Amino acid sequence: MTISTNKAKVSNLKIEDSSDKEINNWFLDQSPRTRANTISSQILYEAYISKNCNQISIAFQNCVDQKVWESIAFMPSVPSKRKVLNYSPIEWLRQVIGVEPDTFMRSIAGIIPDTEIASKASISLINLVANEEPKTLIELSNNYLLEANYMLGWREIFEKLQSFDKGWEKVSLNLDEVTSYINSGKGANNKINKTNKNISSDNVSIFIRKLNYLIDNPEKCKLKGTTTEKVKFALNRLIRGITSTVGEAKKEAGLDKTKKVNCGYSITGKPKNVALRIVRRLGREPAQKIAKAIMEVTK
Repeated sequence: MTISTNKAKVSNLKIEDSSDKEINNWFLDQSPRTRANTISSQILYEAYISKNCNQISIAFQNCVDQKVWESIAFMPSVPSKRKVLNYSPIEWLRQVIGVEPDTFMRSIAGIIPDTEIASKASISLINLVANEEPKTLIELSNNYLLEANYMLGWREIFEKLQSFDKGWEKVSLNLDEVTSYINSGKGANNKINKTNKNISSDNVSIFIRKLNYLIDNPEKCKLKGTTTEKVKFALNRLIRGITSTVGEAKKEAGLDKTKKVNCGYSITGKPKNVALRIVRRLGREPAQKIAKAIMEVTK
């Protein structure tokens, strides 16, 4: 079995031509644990893209039990680039399986899953996110209002599943216990421990840490020409998979400075529409200052 870069994500789990003996030989030279971890990740990836919630749960729990993220074979076609990679658990989900934790949880708790295996996998995912991105877990636990519709948070998903099968109660209790611990301040420290060598280094994880830092530091937001409201908006959409790339999230957070900003704003159209354009571009507080200045000069 050979594995290389997935075009859709940064995943390294796309099967190539099985006749590539050179890559297969390299893979067979790796340690038994690395081979087992890589194969288990491959099985999970295939279960995920097939959308079989029971198989996803079984394969994911096997990966968690093996801690597969500690040793994964990366096998591109260029020999010099082949290596064994170590990930953090959430980085492994994003980089190797190619999915956000929120989207993955919804796949686990899919249509009529087997409660026993799916609930165990759900608890494992909750604990992995809590250990690595506690603030992300808090956000994902709550409902999210997207335009006129709610996007259910994990807490309500599990509560609804309980109405069909009481076996999901233990997942709800686990989520409540973990989030309460985080909210108490004991597990909510999102600062990076520089002595920890197993920190996610993928673009999404790094950008999530940056957004959380900006949310906690409004003055830094101002220095970067944005607002905490815009940053929170971008963060919520990114961790829920609504925004699919870091580039899109940067624009939504007001942090994309690659393009020249227009020297002015269009003032044609209905006043309310013009006002909305200004608020979106500048943020609420600067827009309010402009409105106040307009009122003063038109007295």
